[in-house]
Parts: sequence; structure tokens; C-alpha cells
Amino acid sequence: MSYTDLVDWMFNLERFGIKLGLDNMREFLDRIGNPHHEFRSIHVTGTNGKGSVCTFLAEVLNAHGFKVGLYTSPHLVDFRERIKVDGEDIPEEAVVRIGEELRSEMVSMAKEGTEKQLTFFEFTTGLAFRYFAEEHVDIVVAEVGMGGRLDATNVIEPDVSVITRIGLEHTDYLGRTIPEIAHEKAGIIKRGAPVVTCERDPSILGIFGKKCDECRVPLVRIDLDFAVDCIRQTLSGTSFNYSGKRDMMDLETALIGGYQAENAAAAIACLECLTEKGDNITEEDIRKGLTKTRWPGRMQIMQREPLLIFDGGHNPDGVRMAISTLEALGALPMTFVIGCMNDKDAREIVRTIAPHASKMIATQVNNKRALPADTLYEIMKEEFKGRSSASMTSSQGIEMALESTLGKGVCVIGSLYLVGEAIQWKEKNLRE
Repeated sequence: MSYTDLVDWMFNLERFGIKLGLDNMREFLDRIGNPHHEFRSIHVTGTNGKGSVCTFLAEVLNAHGFKVGLYTSPHLVDFRERIKVDGEDIPEEAVVRIGEELRSEMVSMAKEGTEKQLTFFEFTTGLAFRYFAEEHVDIVVAEVGMGGRLDATNVIEPDVSVITRIGLEHTDYLGRTIPEIAHEKAGIIKRGAPVVTCERDPSILGIFGKKCDECRVPLVRIDLDFAVDCIRQTLSGTSFNYSGKRDMMDLETALIGGYQAENAAAAIACLECLTEKGDNITEEDIRKGLTKTRWPGRMQIMQREPLLIFDGGHNPDGVRMAISTLEALGALPMTFVIGCMNDKDAREIVRTIAPHASKMIATQVNNKRALPADTLYEIMKEEFKGRSSASMTSSQGIEMALESTLGKGVCVIGSLYLVGEAIQWKEKNLRE
């Protein structure tokens, strides 16, 4: 089976939907030798910022000398982006070899009853853990797929857990209210693993604190146990001061936005917890790792003239953070190319952007979950009083925006799937 055939087969598992629960995952891992027992780990959940925190952690741990596995989702262009060792994507050969091995175990499980059929995310999590074990990584940084308590990744026993800020997301699965979602996120809290959080809401902190008390682990809180002060934001990156177990001044990252300073601070607080456990991660490790960190599709500057920015903000909270960053950079107003998935709050996303837009273009990605461009366009006409139009493809939408840019540039936003297509469009243009 070729790499393309194997990946197509894996994505076909999405027809089985999303099944939250750990019984199948535990059985599957047991059948393939429990690879997750062969490495240390850090577990990261939250609504926005999870991937950035994971990438900061992976780079600093690698700078410290660890062999590091990184498991994130979704990918932008190629499935292999989800599974990395020391910054390198899993090879196609390994995806095929391990995938075919694990496929036979999955089929064997499914023969015992339809309730044992694995989902796409369960299968790929098993594949990632097997690869990390084969590579003899020292530590894995694992991003939760959805929620926490019943997520397929929640079989690991981490050294430290991180919970970024909480917002409304996946309400059909995680709950209709912020407290319900917070309870699901708190499900990654376990004995022996301190918890670092960027959340500031007292009611949510109460939920986390109660679970930490039950597990007898400390809750390390932003603005109490550690703090961050963003001192500089430019199109080239972000600088900030950190205070916690130790103070570090004028730290720098190429990632753009004040919220990235907060994400980096959460990663540093997590690393300080590891240091207390004996890993002795130095300030030099931290500075080197932060400087090396790259996280494509998140407030990514694709060109300067005219200014073209790709951002994967895909819920109202994420889009608000993007707008705040664009404002701090002096980049507003802009032309916005927007595409959303049909399970996101597209109306609130449009409302958030509208006061800062000189023009809006509705588009859609080639994905069965995509909100149709004409539906999004109708929302725009109701919520935005400026110029708006619709494009049936993302590439056409971006080209339309660049041909008649209004404002200080173009921002492509609303979905990581949209950003993935936009990156492919950009790479194709560079080749041509």
C-alpha cells in the first residue's frame, strides 16, 4: 500500500465519527504492546493555544538535549505534520509500515463487535505512540484532540499537564456551557502531575482546583504563580518578560502576538515544574528553544508587499486574539478572506471581524464539513455594512482579495483547513 493509499484509508475512518471514551483505546494499545508506557510525557489541553504551547515545549526540551516526540492535530497540508520527532515529520515509510501493522489489529478488534470499531483519531494516536516508542524518544508532548477526560490521548500518565484558556467549543460533545467544558478539560489532571493553567476565570479555576485537590497535585496559575509581560510585538516576532520560579527578561520568539507570549509563559511554567522534578532545564535552553519555535498558519506573515497574513483562528475567542494582535501591529483595517467549518460560530466570527474590516470575502474549503460560501456570505451581508463578496474556492478568494486590496493588507482566517489550502496555494504560486 502506498503512503497516499494508507492516508486515504485512515481518513475514511472518519465515517465512524467521534466516539469519546477510553476503553477501545486502552484495548488497542494493549494489543500493540502499550507503547505509551515507554516514554515520559506532557499533556496539553485547552481551547486556544494548545498547539503553540506544545511546540514551545518540544523545542525547549530538544534544546535541553532530549529526544522529543510531538503529537498535534490537525495538520495543515500533510498528515505527517501531526507526528514529529525532534522537529522532523514522521517518514512516509513509517506511516505505511506501522499503519499496516496496526490496521490488522484494528480489524481484529472490530470483528468482536461494532462498538469496538476505532475512530480515525484513536487509530492515529496509536500510530503516533508506536512510532515514538520505536524511536526511543525521551519525552512526548501530546496535544489533546478534543476535550480531555475521554480523549484518546488521555491514556498517558504525564509528568506535567497544561490547560490553556477555556472557551466554548465542540458543544455537541463537551457540553453547552463553559463550566461543563472545563470539567472535560480537567479530566487530564492526574496524580503525580502538576497542572499549569493560563485560565483566569475564578469559576473555572475552582473546577481545576477541586480536581487538583482530589489528585493531590499543585495548580500553577498565571498571574499568581507565574506572570508574563509582553513588551514588544512586531511583524518579525514577540518579546516578553517572564517571572516565576526565576525571572527572565526580554525573551524572544518569532511567533507573533501577545497571546503567544502567554503561551510561551505557560510552556516555561511547565518546564519549571520539570526542573523541580530534576530535569534542570536552563535559561539558555529556554531562550534557544523559544527562538527556534515555528508554528505555521498562526498569524503567519506570508508576504510584506502587499501584506498577506494567514491565521488559523477558528472560533470567536481565537479570532478576537487575532484581531487584538493585528491592532497592536497597526495592520487594521484589512481585507479579510473568511472560511469556516459548519460546526463553528460563523456569525460571531464575522461580528468579531466586522468592525476592523475594510472588505470581507466569504469562501469555503474542499471539506465535507465546510460551511458553504454562499451561506457565510449571507451572514456577512447581515453583520457587515461594508463591501463583501463570495468565492467558491479559497484560492480564488485570496486572489480576489489581493487584486483589489482595501485597507492595509489581507488576512486569511476562520479555519485551519482554510489556512492549509492557502499555504498550498502560496507554494504553488512560488513554484510557478
